Amino acid sequence: MSAPQTILSVEDTPENRNLVRRILESEGYRVVDAVNALEGIEKAVEIHPDLILMDINLPDLDGFTAVTRIRSYAHLKTIPILALTARTVGDDRERAKAIGCDGYLNKPIDFDELVSEVARHIAVGHKDEGAVTQREYYLHEQNVTLIQELERKFKELQVAYDRLKHLEEAKSNFISVASHELRTPLTVIHSYTQMLQMLPGVSADAGARELLDGVAQGVARLQEIMNDMVSVIRVELADQSREFAPVSIRSVIKGVKIEQMKKLSDRQLAIETDVANNLPMVSGDAKQLHSALARIVGNAVKYTPDGGQIKVSAYLCDNVDGDDQSFIQIVVTDTGVGIAAEKQKMIFEKFSTAEDVALHSTSKTQFMGGGAGLGLTIAKGVISAHNGRIWVESEGYDKENLPGSRFYVLLPAQ
Repeated sequence: MSAPQTILSVEDTPENRNLVRRILESEGYRVVDAVNALEGIEKAVEIHPDLILMDINLPDLDGFTAVTRIRSYAHLKTIPILALTARTVGDDRERAKAIGCDGYLNKPIDFDELVSEVARHIAVGHKDEGAVTQREYYLHEQNVTLIQELERKFKELQVAYDRLKHLEEAKSNFISVASHELRTPLTVIHSYTQMLQMLPGVSADAGARELLDGVAQGVARLQEIMNDMVSVIRVELADQSREFAPVSIRSVIKGVKIEQMKKLSDRQLAIETDVANNLPMVSGDAKQLHSALARIVGNAVKYTPDGGQIKVSAYLCDNVDGDDQSFIQIVVTDTGVGIAAEKQKMIFEKFSTAEDVALHSTSKTQFMGGGAGLGLTIAKGVISAHNGRIWVESEGYDKENLPGSRFYVLLPAQ
């Protein structure tokens, strides 16, 4: 018995790929799949199929480019290639024929047409259109050279992407292990500190009390950092226990304001809230939305000098980017140092800060106080989990003129 004829199907959509496979395997063909153009080119060279089905809309190179590259290999010049596409561009059929395709099938795929066209073109094979002019030959050679360069660049980018992905996974794993390993000794130190503070000899000694209070504050700060590390990992893994229910943004803002009052008072910072009347509810987790907004306001506190002002506004927005969905927009405005333009996107990434960490103070609540650089990352993760958006606007960083910053949050209204 002769081996079944091999069809290479280059298709990025799983549903179409599986449909083609089922149809052709039911007709006795062997089907090899490729999910993008580069993989299709590599597999064509490797398996030398009897026919290639080439989708035109592919995520890396388009199908026409892939066909041009395949035809540049001497041993693949005679393989029939059928173009498949859902596009309705008028000259696609002529373009497919010009670059070396033997047929053109429209999506959605017709069962009978696919089977008959595959059988016919395997039987007939590929036929050249005849001699090409010297100009056409040179243009073809130039196209192949350009495609080879694109292939090389795509492969370099894939290697770089894989390496970055590996480093990101390694960093997350390290954070996870480090945070959990540090929690146990911190709990022990915290417990023993509390027991020491209760000893009669210590409670009567002002110096000893001051030293132990310092230890307790340091432990509490480290526990905050550990909790932030765990929170950012949970955001990335999307494993937070979310209990979505109607949430009042007015109540969230009020709760954050009350929570921040001690820090604001210590720093002589004024906070103003401006919440529109009759705001609709949002669907979400009240605790997580409180946490996200508290981190944004806390960031404003950190980068606003003593005596400055912070304002939290909320109002209803319609027709955002042409979307019929209504949104509640929250704006946190401060009179702080601002953020340099090149850092306005980076501040939402892990461990990123708007200021050189070497200039940070050791206090989290002091002006320019230090931090792990996870607060805004967690806030962005929470907002994204609520199908919202967060971004920042600032005229730049200026510690003297204090241009301030404005953080925007959009949440879908119910």
